[in-house]
Parts: sequence; C-alpha cells; structure tokens
Amino acid sequence: MTSLPYKTGIMLLAFLWLWPHPGQANESLDLTGTWYVLIHYQDPETANPEATRWKDLVWVFGRKGSRLEWTEFPLVAFEDQTGRFENRQRVLDAWKPNPEQLKTIENGPRVNERGSRTKTLRGSDAQGWSSARRAPRRSANVMSYEETVKIEDLESLPLFERSDQVGSGVISEEGGATRYQVTEIKPGQRRMIGHYERDGRLKGTFEMRRTQDVRGLKKKDKTPNQRAAEALQKSLE
Repeated sequence: MTSLPYKTGIMLLAFLWLWPHPGQANESLDLTGTWYVLIHYQDPETANPEATRWKDLVWVFGRKGSRLEWTEFPLVAFEDQTGRFENRQRVLDAWKPNPEQLKTIENGPRVNERGSRTKTLRGSDAQGWSSARRAPRRSANVMSYEETVKIEDLESLPLFERSDQVGSGVISEEGGATRYQVTEIKPGQRRMIGHYERDGRLKGTFEMRRTQDVRGLKKKDKTPNQRAAEALQKSLE
C-alpha cells in the first residue's frame, strides 16, 4: 500500500477535523411546535439539600408573522401519577416517566391551562429572540412586575432565559432569572439536554422532548391537588 506524502496527510487530517460531524449543529434549530420539559435540581436552602427534586412543564413555540410566540404551561396532567405525587407533595426523587407516562407525552402532553403565559418575541434565529421590555413605573404607590424572555444561539447550543423584575418609585428593582442552557442536541433534533439554573440557587439538569401538539384536560382529568384532596377525604371516611 502506498503511503501519502507527509504534507498531504496533514492537510487531509485538517480537512476531516473541520468537516461537520454527524449531529453537529450547522443550521438553526426549528423550535416550532410542542416541547415537554423535565427538570431535576437540588435546593440548598431546604431541610433536604441533597434531595433531587423534579418539576415539569410544556413549551409551545409558534410563528406569528415575523415574530415568535412562546407559551409556557406549568401544570402537566397524567392519568398515571406513579412516582410523581404523594400526600399532595411532589415526590423527592429523580422522577422519570415510565413507559405509559412516556406514551402520554409523545402523543401530546395534557395540560391544565391555568397559569399558562404567552410572550411575543422579536428578532431572528441568527440574532436571537427577545420580548419587549416596558419602561418601569415610578409611582410610589404602585408595585410593578414584569417578565421578559429571550432565546439565544439557535445556530449552535440554544439558551432559554426567563427573568422578572419587581419594583416601585421608592423600592429599587429586584428580580431573578431562570436559565436553560442546552449542552447537547440529540440526533433528529427531537431531544435536547442541558444545565438548569434558577436565581443562582437552584441548579440541576433539564431535558426537552419534542412531542405531538399539546392537548387539554379530559373531562375526567383532575389536577394533582384535586386528586390528593380526594384521596385524603377517602382516607378520613
């Protein structure tokens, strides 16, 4: 077998190194659609700082002309609550959906619309997206609250951020931010994983899973609190 000249070999290695590898991001991620988000984190200011806690929510992204709409549903419903709630409290464990729960997610997660919120963002995939921020109120008698959201780096590893500010004419603005920094995009762009952080205190990981369109509650569906209240009532009878 004839060996390549030294310089030719070096150039070939450089070419292979710079060529995009399978799964490497080289175009903007299309966010449009429904995403189920599962978060695992620890809270150092609780009685059990080492306990792994969980929460989940659903994000829906849609285009509206040149703008992007981001809707968040914080209440996700499952008929099978295994591993999620006990005695009206979230289970202190790194809960992950079992096969039946995963099927519910993939077919389109069911949500309670209570507490949902929608933000309209301006920008572009290349430059990033951000909601508009209003001029702060300076009245001494009125407390103002404002939430802003932004999405950056859709052409590489996306960053999702939701921040809030509270203040008035006599109280300086205070606020916090929740950040979801993607560190890996799974093949086919159906899943993303990354680091989660809220107000610099809660830290952990998250996973985003692309699903079918979001679905509302069935008539027989109840929120976790309603289910827990009914279970408690039955235990007292």
